[in-house]
Amino acid sequence: MSEFDFGGRRASEFRHRGFWLLFAERHPEERARLARRGPWFWQRGLPDFALVLSMYVAPAQNHVGVFFGRNEKFGATQSWSRLEPLRPAIEDRLKLRPEQSCEGLGINSMWRVNCFAEDNWPAMTDWLVTECSRVECAVTEVLRQG
Repeated sequence: MSEFDFGGRRASEFRHRGFWLLFAERHPEERARLARRGPWFWQRGLPDFALVLSMYVAPAQNHVGVFFGRNEKFGATQSWSRLEPLRPAIEDRLKLRPEQSCEGLGINSMWRVNCFAEDNWPAMTDWLVTECSRVECAVTEVLRQG
């Protein structure tokens, strides 16, 4: 991974604190479900299933996304291997196009967007919450059926 985005800016130049402040302002309901956060991600806990969904911003790659993360304190370990047998059913519910998924992140969804353009930030935060909810619904439906 390069430290530069497609526009030649360094990922370290991204104002991640400002982005996540806007995220929290626009989506205060996410605070109650917060499992962990860091400079590049915000994790939503799914305590009934010992899972966390990580919403992240990747400015060097110019995309935001959602995937099942790891959080030992929350009990979310080995999530990918636990979900792998259910992957076809979950992905069938998500109906993602190939360009909406990033290889190597398990079950995930991403959106290519200029992360440095701060006027994109409101749409990025809204997309993260909406997409995280879609993934949560898909996995919840499949796990409750199984």
